[in-house]
Parts: sequence; structure tokens; C-alpha cells
Amino acid sequence: MRQAAFGAAVMIAAVLGSLACALRSAADSSRRDGSARSNEASMKASEKAPIPFDCPAGLVSARRGGSDPDRYRVPRDADRAAMTDLVARLVTGGAAVRASLGSAAAALGFSIDDVPEWPGTMLLRELPAERRGGGAYVLRLARTSTLIVQAPHTFFDEGTLPLGCELFARAGAAAFFIETAHRYKSAEVDGEGDHPADVAHAPDSLFQAATEGLLRAMRDVTLVQVHGFASREAGAEVVLSAGTKRPKGDLLSRAQRALTPLSLGRIARFPDESTELGATTNVQGTLVRARGGRFLHVEMSSDARESLLANTELRARFFEALTRSLAGP
Repeated sequence: MRQAAFGAAVMIAAVLGSLACALRSAADSSRRDGSARSNEASMKASEKAPIPFDCPAGLVSARRGGSDPDRYRVPRDADRAAMTDLVARLVTGGAAVRASLGSAAAALGFSIDDVPEWPGTMLLRELPAERRGGGAYVLRLARTSTLIVQAPHTFFDEGTLPLGCELFARAGAAAFFIETAHRYKSAEVDGEGDHPADVAHAPDSLFQAATEGLLRAMRDVTLVQVHGFASREAGAEVVLSAGTKRPKGDLLSRAQRALTPLSLGRIARFPDESTELGATTNVQGTLVRARGGRFLHVEMSSDARESLLANTELRARFFEALTRSLAGP
């Protein structure tokens, strides 16, 4: 009897041990799956969740329906030229020309609106009946800064909309641009394998035309784009790039030194410390560099974005450090 009882006890212990191992394995697998999830999967939840801190209501509403199929339409050459001219005139003339340009905006399918949450700014956005993924553009009326902030993948790169909003507000930037159509969902891939709605890589978008308008009206521009990536084996939580394999100046090193003490994780520079996420095909970066400006591409892991979104103090320190690093050549 004692031997039978002992054998039964051993068997039960073995079963329980196996069950515990299975549960730990399942939990580990779940954590790995969550860490390695694509931006697409995580964005599904974020589209339903409230933004954790404020972006202007007008800017948020401009994105409505941006993940719908066939939302994006490639603009005509005439529309791109009109957008470039409109943005250049708005940036140059500010409040003095805003009223006179209302009809030009309407002819393009856009309106020029106030942004109550950000006094001293105006919002160029699509009219509700004219939405085709043409983007939304905040311009500061009385600008003293030559900093431009862009978030061209807010549907796909989870959290980059509110992070971009906060960077624009804290830095007192001259402009903040976002896309209004999902880079993959809102248009079919074309015959060359490209995604027409991916405005960071599509040279014929209104987003690019608006960037061209800014550069016509401004000099010595620094353009910062905020992006996100799913966790990768490289181990970096933030990758900084100038969009070229031979960056000029000390901008990347200054930004790295400024962000490293924040305990977000490894901050890597492209191409010296990271061979990926270099934005070498980013069309806004190409345009800015061709006009003598500077381009800083900030890629943040899903973990880094979650930490920033959850921690007000960390977020403030992150953007203050990033803004300080932009001073100098």
C-alpha cells in the first residue's frame, strides 16, 4: 500500500510539474508573440482605444475612415501643383492671406480651419465629402521655428499620432503633417509592387506636394519624422537616421547622447549601429536634403512607444531632449 501510494504521489507530482511547465511555456510564447507583433495587429486595438493624451479634435477627425478600402486616390498633377502653391502661400502670408485663400483650398477639396487646442495655428484638411487620403496639415501662423514634424504612418505605426502631436506642441514647431489614409489598406498595391498610399515613399502624393510647399516658403528646415516598428532581434528601442548611409553633421550623435540617459533602452544610429530602419527611400527626406535642409528619422519600438504613451514625465523628458539635440549644425 505504501509503495502504491508513493507511486501515485510521484505520478501526480509529475503531472502537475508538466502542467506548470506547459503554462510557463504558453505564457512565454504569449509574451514573445506580443513583443514581436506587427504594427498592423497592434494598430487594430489602438484605433478603438482613446488617445491617451490630447491631439486636436480637428486633426483626429481628419483621419476618420482612413482605413477603409479604396479611400486613397492618387492625385492629379494639377492638384499636386495646387497643393504646393497653397501651402507655400499660407506659410509665407499667414493670417493675412488665410481668408483670401479659402476658395483655393475649397477648389482642391480642402478647408482652412482654426485649431482651438493650439492657438495661433491653422489646419488644412479635406472636406468631409472630398476625402481621398490627401493628408492633414497644421501650420503655425506666427512661426519663429524652422522645425517641421511629420507622422506619415499614424494608422500603421501605433501611437505616432499623439507622440507627433506632443512633439509639435512642446517644440513650438512651424508645422505638423499627418497622412489620412492607411499606407496598406486604403489602396491596392500597384503594378510595380508599390503602395500608393504610403506617403513616406510615394513621390506623387499631396503629402509630398505640401512638403514641397513648405520648403519653397522656408529656409534651413529641419524635418523630424516619427515612426514605429515591431520588436526586432537587433535589440535597439530607438533607431535614429538621417535617411542616408553617409550622414553629415553631428545631429545623430547629439540626438543619441540626449536620449540615452532616459532609460528607454538602446538608442542606435543608422548605419553605424543599425543596418535597418534607415529611411533611405523616404521621399520627404530626399526632398529636404536636396533643398539643403536636415532630416531626422526617429524609429521607436513598440515597447518604447508604450512606455512613452504611459508616462507623462518620460514623454516630456524625451521630447525636450530631442528638441535640444536639434540645435546646431
